[in-house]
Amino acid sequence: MKSILLMLSLMLFVGTRLQADEPLPPAPTGFAWQRLTPIKSALLKPDGWFYKESTNANTQGFFISREDIDKVGAFKTGLTLDCIRDVTKKVNVLPSLYAAEIAKVAASKYTLLEKSSSQQGPFKAIRFCYVSSPTNQESVTVYHLMIANDKTGTLFIAIFESPTNEWKEAWKKGEVILKKMLLDDET
Repeated sequence: MKSILLMLSLMLFVGTRLQADEPLPPAPTGFAWQRLTPIKSALLKPDGWFYKESTNANTQGFFISREDIDKVGAFKTGLTLDCIRDVTKKVNVLPSLYAAEIAKVAASKYTLLEKSSSQQGPFKAIRFCYVSSPTNQESVTVYHLMIANDKTGTLFIAIFESPTNEWKEAWKKGEVILKKMLLDDET
């Protein structure tokens, strides 16, 4: 099994191929591992939160949310992880450059509260956070983590969001989820 430990500044990833029956490391108290079988990866799910998978022609989406998406149709607090394969074929640019363009567009639309980037192993990461304040709606704090693997042509886009007035408490869980992502470095 190929295994790479990747420390991306704030975030911690382990690049590895997870087999269906392979044991995962112990989850922190208050969390359980959720396997993302189609992409041979895993995320931490806080106790009492919900999991949903969705696939369309271009993206495999995984959701860890406080609200049950199947019952209420959306969530206010939670994580979306999109796995976009073959980015270079789809948009004719490397995943890392595509991620940089997404960050550039976000910076032109929002005042970023923070922005950073790093690289280790095959992964290049860009992170940024902002507050979205749509007219006549409550503001939402949004944290983006984009992880590009130019070798495989894959871009992982992780977005954790919560109403701004709940952010401080929600981020306690979101930060743990993002710090302990297990992503396949060959996806």
